[in-house]
Amino acid sequence: MKKISFLIICIVAFSYSYSQDPTVKELQTASTKAFKSLDSNGWKKSGTFILNLNQGALSNWVAGGEENVLGINSILNFSLDYRHDRHTWDNYLDVAFGLQNATSFENFRKIDDRIDLTSKYGYQLSQHWYVGFLTNFNSQLFPGYDYSVEPNKKISNFLTPGKIIFAPGFDYKTANRFSLFMSPVSARWILKIDPDFYSMSKFGVDSASKANFEAGAFLSAKFNASFTKWATYTGRVDLFSNYLRNPQNVDVFITNLLTMKFTKIFATNISFDMIYDDDVLGRLQLKEILGIGLTITL
Repeated sequence: MKKISFLIICIVAFSYSYSQDPTVKELQTASTKAFKSLDSNGWKKSGTFILNLNQGALSNWVAGGEENVLGINSILNFSLDYRHDRHTWDNYLDVAFGLQNATSFENFRKIDDRIDLTSKYGYQLSQHWYVGFLTNFNSQLFPGYDYSVEPNKKISNFLTPGKIIFAPGFDYKTANRFSLFMSPVSARWILKIDPDFYSMSKFGVDSASKANFEAGAFLSAKFNASFTKWATYTGRVDLFSNYLRNPQNVDVFITNLLTMKFTKIFATNISFDMIYDDDVLGRLQLKEILGIGLTITL
């Protein structure tokens, strides 16, 4: 896999005063009450909902460009964790969806689409080490298209591809900031259930098949950081090596989210994702989204 270097420098500080919406306060209060009994019994929840909007317009602009551009992108990150004696149970949901419309094309086009659910059980062996089990599911919600050809060509759909992994292993964790789960032997299924792709060999699934089984090593690292009360970062790296086919071609998934608030509910958000899967494309996939909008702590 080629070495990739990237640089994101494009944020200018905002200065704007805004009082918190009473409706948002009521929603946050209701959410706190709903989880009060869970918190007192070993449960802990946390999360963020982000809604970004962007718009642009040109009229008789000599330099050229799209006359009108409208985009909307939403991200939901939610964690629900349990602690009791030496037992831990961590659950994490990551959902993202975005659309964009411009003068040069008629309908809205998808710019982001992801659903990712992880559940991890652990039994504490020492201060930072746990033995446990992890399961993960990830896919997309709606069909994806190649807009560079006419007519637009469907290239993916819900559960096409979809990935499910079951992994026993060891987990190294520090308090609320970093975790590293390592599994020397795990099971993974790649799904391809859309009938339009049934006759194709795609996503690592053979033609006339809807799923492919893989066995391999799996590693997942997650990091959370609060630089100040207004700036937070969440990052995750997943690596998988398929013992049954080309184990040297490691599948890579990296996701990053940086949030910088300038009021209690408005913030600048940058998400940057990287995917490498030799069975899907054989090249590094990159996606970056920068937006300003509503950011609510759940």
